[in-house]
Amino acid sequence: MKLAVAIIHGIGKQPDSRDLEGQHLFAQSLILGLRQRLGDDAKQVAFQTLYWASVLDKREEAFLARLAHEPVTWRWLRRAVTLFLGDAAGYRKVSEAYDTTYQEVHQCVRNGLNALRAQVDPQTPLLVVAHSLGGHIFSNYAWDQQKLNATPSCPLDPFLALETLAGIITFGCNIPLFTFAYDPVQPIRFPGHCLTEPMRQQARWLNLYAPADPLGYPLRPVPGYTERVHEDRAMAVGPWYLRHTPLSHLAYWHDPRFHHYVAQEIRRLLSAQTAEET
Repeated sequence: MKLAVAIIHGIGKQPDSRDLEGQHLFAQSLILGLRQRLGDDAKQVAFQTLYWASVLDKREEAFLARLAHEPVTWRWLRRAVTLFLGDAAGYRKVSEAYDTTYQEVHQCVRNGLNALRAQVDPQTPLLVVAHSLGGHIFSNYAWDQQKLNATPSCPLDPFLALETLAGIITFGCNIPLFTFAYDPVQPIRFPGHCLTEPMRQQARWLNLYAPADPLGYPLRPVPGYTERVHEDRAMAVGPWYLRHTPLSHLAYWHDPRFHHYVAQEIRRLLSAQTAEET
């Protein structure tokens, strides 16, 4: 395999349903769309979903069940708020030893990366495709990992150390909302230390957001991110009856234009690998 692609989901309820290949439901249509557009090039790509919803979904559903006999109204909206804001509020790093949610979510990410590593060698370039809160989660995971790899040297397994990170595509990304607690803001180091120099030159962080998506933001206006993020791209996603509404936040996964955008970047990284080998 010439390229590894990890796909991480964002906020909201995500069922732990997988296909025969082991890919989770949330990314199945995206992976199918990418393979159709890549054709034979898809054989050079290892895909893996990073699934963390199991950590918080059961707690949120249990709380909603306890509200069943309470005199509350707008239950559909309350459910949406609980499932969406509950993820963002529940995933945080705190000092109390009894609260391990942050570590549990990161262990889910680590498990997915381990499964992806089983398909590739330790020098394989990695592209991470992250939706919504998944972008913030991956950023935190990378930050913690980079503290262990502070010196510019290659660890025993550069892939698992994220030192072959060659691309990031965030979409519907709300990282800006989590930066207000920091002054100054310091983004993760990108790209990885252990990429070849030609691949480092090709590394890009791309950020795509739907204009009507209230949870998707450009990243380059955030202090420090201008130097990290190559492009903020506004793109309406979803069918005509969703693309100009807040529900566009969930529409990226099935949108052909978004599939094309991601496939283009995969093909560009594959071409860079091929050029390097010749």
